Amino acid sequence: MKVFFVVDIKSGKVVAGKGGERESYPPITAISRLVSSDDALKVIEEIKPRFLYAADLDRIVGLGDNFSLLSKLSKRFEELIADCGFRSPEELEKLPFTPVVGTETFDITQLDRKCYVSLDFKEKFLDASGKFESWEEVVKFLNSFDLYGLIVLPIHAVGAMKPDLSVLTKTLELSEHPVMLGGGISGVEDLERLKEMGCSGVLVATAVHKGKIPLDVVRKGKF
Repeated sequence: MKVFFVVDIKSGKVVAGKGGERESYPPITAISRLVSSDDALKVIEEIKPRFLYAADLDRIVGLGDNFSLLSKLSKRFEELIADCGFRSPEELEKLPFTPVVGTETFDITQLDRKCYVSLDFKEKFLDASGKFESWEEVVKFLNSFDLYGLIVLPIHAVGAMKPDLSVLTKTLELSEHPVMLGGGISGVEDLERLKEMGCSGVLVATAVHKGKIPLDVVRKGKF
């Protein structure tokens, strides 16, 4: 199972995601036992992960972007995947990283290239397309696409140290793509459970910063 270390980036700094309340995310140093700076490049240098998932919070909410930083980061990783609040197929062209298309911002009926798709939830399914009766329909619809995989992302669980598995089990049943989970992973026991369930990967941050997942796990990038 692949392990992606997560950085939520706001104005070039790493912040600590919790519950999807993006405007109030504190700097990462407020919760981390491991890093001495909020600067994204310095956080990466101290953690040294093999695989990175980045969320460009500025672009997701439509207030600027961190593309120059992501371009620098892309040269440092075996795989960098990033959700930048993409809203149109044209935005996915000529990127120096692998795009994550989130259902919160992107009409997935317009998808025309290989990427990761994030199934975004905040208590309810977030569907920018407005064209589906349920998230299950979305999973079935995406089975006809060539994708790197799906990410089940219950945003309300981010930083909570308690994973929401309610959607994951059904997604694993319905999807013909690899499936990853992000948000709420609390430690090694959760990693063991998710691997047994058949997850191809996980997104982790808070549990690493709090010492619940050993650094060695994100440095290897495998569990």
